[in-house]
Amino acid sequence: MNRYSLTFYKTGFVSLFIALACSCGNGSADNKAKVEADSARARAIRLAHPNKQMYVDQVTKAEQDMKSSKNFDRKIANNMIKAYLDYASTFPNDKESPDYYFRAGGIAVAAGNYDQGIVCYQTVANNYPDYKYVVEALYQEAMIYDSNLPGQDEKAKVIYEQIIKDYPKHKLAEDAKVAISNLGKSDEQLIKEFEAKNKK
Repeated sequence: MNRYSLTFYKTGFVSLFIALACSCGNGSADNKAKVEADSARARAIRLAHPNKQMYVDQVTKAEQDMKSSKNFDRKIANNMIKAYLDYASTFPNDKESPDYYFRAGGIAVAAGNYDQGIVCYQTVANNYPDYKYVVEALYQEAMIYDSNLPGQDEKAKVIYEQIIKDYPKHKLAEDAKVAISNLGKSDEQLIKEFEAKNKK
């Protein structure tokens, strides 16, 4: 082998080594990118198809805690609300979801979380118009404005009127009419009017 051939051989060997090294390096980078892409894809799949049983178990445990509690415990109540809302927001098309929003609204009101109660009842009315208790959800929302949030009589009136207009045959339509006639009246006024009616 002459000097020129030897130089070419050495140069070729070095070039081959560098090429292989670069190839391995790129392969490692490619593998890393692939792993990251696979992880991102797996996360997306988990988000798209969450473990429903986990949410069911969360609701079941919260309901058991609520039933076993002798007194109304705000922490337990908040856990119950969270369990219902986590389930319903993750599975909005599930048959249980409107019921969970409705129950969460009632617990929120009992806990004094009126804004949260309003959101729950609004979600039922807006997203589940065929839900069996949709009128009750509207009525409860109106009652929050009427009884628990001073100065919100007008918002209550709008919802009461909606019930009367959209659900005239529902039993709560008559209650809504009475509620409108009592808007803005103090407890003392209502008691006096009640006593006056009973004297007749």
